[in-house]
Amino acid sequence: MTIEEAIHDLELYGHWMGSRYIAINFDKSHKEVLEKAIAVLDAAGMLERDPHPKWSQCNVRIINKPVPRVDYTTGL
Repeated sequence: MTIEEAIHDLELYGHWMGSRYIAINFDKSHKEVLEKAIAVLDAAGMLERDPHPKWSQCNVRIINKPVPRVDYTTGL
């Protein structure tokens, strides 16, 4: 699984908690997909856990998300 696929799976199957964190324990039917996505993103250092001890195991946030660069100088 690539980083882009992991981000897609986490955003698609995870449950958004407000605007910051994604709950990874919300939908039990996608548990395996979410665990794989978490493993890939955690190995890449792209996850931040919820700072509250009660929620640190179930809420994550994606950090350092790769953004495609746009070259605005083409066609000049």
